[in-house]
Amino acid sequence: MMIGVAVVLYVVFSILTGLCGSKRRLGFIGTFIFSLLLTPLVVLVVLMLTGPSKEVEWHPRPPERG
Repeated sequence: MMIGVAVVLYVVFSILTGLCGSKRRLGFIGTFIFSLLLTPLVVLVVLMLTGPSKEVEWHPRPPERG
């Protein structure tokens, strides 16, 4: 019973880590797989140390209407 809960929590944290990495070069799937293989905590630290993808970083914002 406790092992099942631990596995579910691990997968949930991996999904949340994948969402945090969705704007990165690896995207959601790559970040999710890395967090499953390593740990979500390690991958979150790596995400904090690295910047967003160049594509995300350089998209011009639409002009504000006002």
